Amino acid sequence: MYSILEDLNNACSNIEASALISTDGMVIASVLPKGMNEDTFGAVSAALNSVGIQSIRDLADGVLEQIMVKSSRNYILMTQAGEESVLTVIMKSHTELEHVISKVKNAVEKMLLVA
Repeated sequence: MYSILEDLNNACSNIEASALISTDGMVIASVLPKGMNEDTFGAVSAALNSVGIQSIRDLADGVLEQIMVKSSRNYILMTQAGEESVLTVIMKSHTELEHVISKVKNAVEKMLLVA
């Protein structure tokens, strides 16, 4: 899984961090910058994922596929990676958003084949 994340980060210059997180917040694999706390990354990803799933259940129809959170400096993109995990990516800007989304989907497909 680590090599898939490395390839993802290297393929998109806007990606600062990526991690495959279990739905309970455990980090399965990650490529994070120095100083970024892996446990916090996992806990926040799991919490956002849980809120997203509940939001879809209560307010919309369907199955959660992606969550995007925008700050003044970064974007957090979360993509479901099977029933028990989510791929979370932090990127610097939206300039390559469609490219990043495409690469993230490809990474998820590779991870599901390995799992």
